[in-house]
Parts: sequence; C-alpha cells; structure tokens
Amino acid sequence: MNEAQKVKISGTERLVKASSRGNRDAFDQLVGLYQHKAMQVAVSILGNADGAAEAVQAGFVKAYLSINKLREPKLFEIWLLRIISNTAISQRKTAKRRKEAANTADCHSQEISTFSPAETADIRELREAIQTAMLKLSKKESQAITLFGLDDLSQEQVAEIMGCSVGAVKWHVFRARKKLKILLRKYLE
Repeated sequence: MNEAQKVKISGTERLVKASSRGNRDAFDQLVGLYQHKAMQVAVSILGNADGAAEAVQAGFVKAYLSINKLREPKLFEIWLLRIISNTAISQRKTAKRRKEAANTADCHSQEISTFSPAETADIRELREAIQTAMLKLSKKESQAITLFGLDDLSQEQVAEIMGCSVGAVKWHVFRARKKLKILLRKYLE
C-alpha cells in the first residue's frame, strides 16, 4: 500500500467516525470522495446513468442512515459499494418486474379471453395455488427460488443479494423445488 492510499484510508476512517457521531459535513465529504466510484458500479449494473444516479442517491441515503452500524471504518468503501450494488440490483429487478407485469397483464388478458370459462377458472385456480404454495416456503427458500428460478439470475448473483454462499443458495432452491413439487402435485400430474 502506497502513502497516498494510507492517507486516503486514514482520512476516510476519520470521516466515517465523525459521520457516525452525526457530523453531516463529514458524510458530505465521504459522498464527494466516493460518488464517482459509486456511479461506476451502479452504471455497470443498470446500464444507464439516470437509473444509476437514482440508485446511488438511494444507496447514500441508506449508508447515511446506517453508518453507525459500520464496525470497521476502514472497510467503508467495500461496505458502501455493496449497498450501492444491492440498491442497483433491487432497482433493476423492480423495473424488470414492472415491465414483465405490464407485458404479462396484456398477455393474460388476451390469453384468458381466448379460453373457455372453465379453462379460465383453471388458470386462475393454478395461479392462486402457486401463490399459496410460495407463502408456505421459508423466507430464504422463497427468495432463492424467486431470484434464481423466476428472475433468471445466476446462483452467484443470488448469493450476493441474499448475503450467503452459493452452496446455501443451491440448498434453498433444492428445498423450495421439493416443497413446491409436493404442494402443487395436483397440478403437475
């Protein structure tokens, strides 16, 4: 580590400690130091500057509100960039869900209108059964199967979002699939 890096780290630690004591000017200085890097991370995840700016702003607000929970001030940069990346990922998922919901609503209304009343009732029954079955999964199982199975994220991305190992993600997905197979067996036959 060169001298400039040591100075930056010690300066960051001082600002983090002051920020955690409520010094807003110190946090503003941290924003100035890390805003460019935060934008780079958010743009790489979201692919556009407008969405990235929103994610960075929301991420800095989250960091400000929880900076007193940061135990190791020297790890501020890693901690902040994780908040920024998780915020950007959540924003991307939300945008994707909204788009899919709009597309699905259009498709479902067109699809359902082409089915007989009995078929339409069966489709609605299946949707309700899936929703009910998902509620019977543990939080981790539901999150893992949704992110991995429905949102098409890699196991590594799901592990990062959930804050666990890839092995744990695999286990949660396995358990969720097993439970869903039992809960929805009537519809799988």
